Amino acid sequence: MLQFKSPELSDREAVCKAVGEASYVGSDASFGNLFLLRKKYGTEIAFENGTLFRYYNGKGSRRGYTIPLGGALDVGDAIQLIEQHAAESNRPLEFCLVTQEQLKILQQYFGERAAVEENRGDSDYIYSAESLATLEGKDYRKKRNHLSRFNRTYSDYELRPITAENSADALDVEKLWLIESGTIEIAKENVANPCVDDASAECSEDKKSRCAEFDAIAEALYRMDALGFRGAILYVNGNPAGMTMATEISSGVWDIHFEKVIGEYAENGGYTAINKLFAESLGGVGLINREEDINIEGLRKAKLSYYPLVILHKYHVTIKSL
Repeated sequence: MLQFKSPELSDREAVCKAVGEASYVGSDASFGNLFLLRKKYGTEIAFENGTLFRYYNGKGSRRGYTIPLGGALDVGDAIQLIEQHAAESNRPLEFCLVTQEQLKILQQYFGERAAVEENRGDSDYIYSAESLATLEGKDYRKKRNHLSRFNRTYSDYELRPITAENSADALDVEKLWLIESGTIEIAKENVANPCVDDASAECSEDKKSRCAEFDAIAEALYRMDALGFRGAILYVNGNPAGMTMATEISSGVWDIHFEKVIGEYAENGGYTAINKLFAESLGGVGLINREEDINIEGLRKAKLSYYPLVILHKYHVTIKSL
């Protein structure tokens, strides 16, 4: 029987190897997400002959097994192991974050027993790294205008890599962003998380999610090397104006986990600037995954405005009993 457990830092090499062998490009399999969101979604992983198995204890589309990745196991044999585990652990036989290609596998294996539901908010937006770095072509005319506005407004700016010496600036950006978003009233000093009453039953799901993201950013900054993160801070006139952080999903495919720009800088083209500058700094990258839009209309519009090469649609599949 598969032995599932919470992801640990020591699992990074094995996870990355399996994901790389599968040439998978979905942000859900990024080790950064598996580790940082392990508590939010109750994520568990297991290995069998080098094949990666995942299970999510979350809600809705974040509940169930995923299609196994990499390793030496045949996909049919791997699904049989999942069936066995579900039966022996009394878990529903359901699969989450299933891509269109993976959906075909489940439909071939289970036939009409596979009940399919799509959640557009789970779909990943994947871009040409070169396009994001150059913003060339008529499609990016508006983005170039945003960048021109930023250049006209601010003459003294630069993108610096996140290091141990300036990581506090990245966290300050997130704290200020939480204040501007109305999540918190003030960023208290010397606290692990500035969110107030984030565990309260009266706290909205949106606030809980933003507070959980703060925890994830703080841990990512603390464990940057161990998690394989690369990040950068946008400074304007010497002051931190934005931050971004990413990890490699598989060879040449990078996942933008966090990107925040604050205050007037956001209004004056800061997001376009940090997006372009960071894509340039990655160098030699083929694809950039900017993750899902979680069904937020404004976020969806922003992601579509960068003209993704691929929208990686994902489905939730429940297997009906015989």
